[in-house]
Amino acid sequence: MPIITISRGSMSGGKTLAECLSSAFGSPCVGREILVDAAEKLGVPEQVLAKKMEKGPGLWDQLTLERRMYVVAVQSALAEYVAQGDLIYHGLAGHMLLRGVPAVLRLRLIAPMEVRIRTVMEREGLGKEAAERYIQEVDENRVRWTRFMYGVDLRDPQLYDLVINLENMSISTACALVAETAKSSEFAVTDRVRARLADFALSCRVKTALATNPASRGLDLEVSADESVVTITGEVPQPIMLTHASSRWETELTQIAMRVGGVRKVHLDIRPFSSYH
Repeated sequence: MPIITISRGSMSGGKTLAECLSSAFGSPCVGREILVDAAEKLGVPEQVLAKKMEKGPGLWDQLTLERRMYVVAVQSALAEYVAQGDLIYHGLAGHMLLRGVPAVLRLRLIAPMEVRIRTVMEREGLGKEAAERYIQEVDENRVRWTRFMYGVDLRDPQLYDLVINLENMSISTACALVAETAKSSEFAVTDRVRARLADFALSCRVKTALATNPASRGLDLEVSADESVVTITGEVPQPIMLTHASSRWETELTQIAMRVGGVRKVHLDIRPFSSYH
């Protein structure tokens, strides 16, 4: 079964293609459900999380900690689905949230602006000019968000394994093309891949625990996992007058990580900085 992420502009047929692939493979098809799961984990309304995830970075310049916590929660929710070994995901930035994850077919879908405008006009009851402004605003927000978070251009074809233009191709033809590509050995979910997917999901759960725990939520920490052994990397505050700060943080971070189910052992690679940034 495949793991496929679909990136596209608004109203470009991404959901329809995802549903076609889901039917072809019998795989789960998810999009906004990821935001629902993440919001539930954080105890915030889905609408709040969606707004912060889908808007451009203008609102986020002063919300660094909140931004990190939201993104980590969304990545963790997505990782739980991916760990099952098959998924068709058509939500925001799947190819970036799963960066480095093996056997993921990363797809970019392009559709003519005229078709997209017509779809918005029908679904939203807007006039042509308003529909075009709507599409441009949504697309620009997604581009700014991805550049702000990951330093890349969402539209860069090098980020994808397959780019499909629907100008002269139907959704059914595109679906057949993607399905055939997904059967290639490069995207096979083997036992080894499943083990790596499980470790990825575990690292995301630990990252979420660190991002939401009052003791560590302000820290910019990276987390990886290998056969259930978790490694936490990053900087921790080291106030000048505080003695034994390093050992305190080692104990704190280890305890937070070990409370996450599935963690077998914790390695720390932390460095002190003189005060909070």
